Amino acid sequence: MAFVKDLAESKSLLQQQNFLHLEDVLSDEFIEVLEQYGREIADDRLDEIDEWRISGKKRQFLFDFPSQDFLDAFCENIGGITGHSGSDITIGERHIKVYHEDAEDFPAPHMDRQAAEFTIGFPIHIADDSRVCFFPHLSRKENTGEKASFAKVPEGTNMEQYYEDDRIVKMKGKIGDMFIFHGSTIYHERIKPTGSAILYIKINAANRDPLGEHASLLKSLESKQAASAA
Repeated sequence: MAFVKDLAESKSLLQQQNFLHLEDVLSDEFIEVLEQYGREIADDRLDEIDEWRISGKKRQFLFDFPSQDFLDAFCENIGGITGHSGSDITIGERHIKVYHEDAEDFPAPHMDRQAAEFTIGFPIHIADDSRVCFFPHLSRKENTGEKASFAKVPEGTNMEQYYEDDRIVKMKGKIGDMFIFHGSTIYHERIKPTGSAILYIKINAANRDPLGEHASLLKSLESKQAASAA
């Protein structure tokens, strides 16, 4: 079991707001999985995805679901809140992002690639002053590209002041919570991220798998199942 609450109960609210922070929705099993990843990263026991390192911002690590049953339960519940059938969900990205000490405090907001119809964030550790920010007042035109799209901020803008706009929605979160939002159609960003670690699962129902991470996940789970049966 991945969740202790029926996420479908929040479907209409997600449709209204386009982004949600749901508190205390993860099962003890899911929390333990996240904490284990956190320990392995802290102890340098997990291989980093070198090609996805963003210099001066964050390191990224690939997340594996612990079992096929866990993945199926995850997709079924996520399907309930997104309006998709669990069997139609493609996981376009599954990265744990760990922010560098020299990460910018106030970076320009961005949209995720098109494969992120919904972006789902699971905090592992959030720095005291860090917040994920949403920009519902900026353009909602979908990013149809294969890379993140950044908002055009006028040259010379004081970015700390930029984030003082009352229209920006800021949320903190803790382990056990989840964020869900339309990743490719709403600008978002994390401020003061240094030291924070978050699992981001990005999903769609259009069979978009630009990084091959859904396909590699299924192969990984097949290997685990074969090993356990041997």
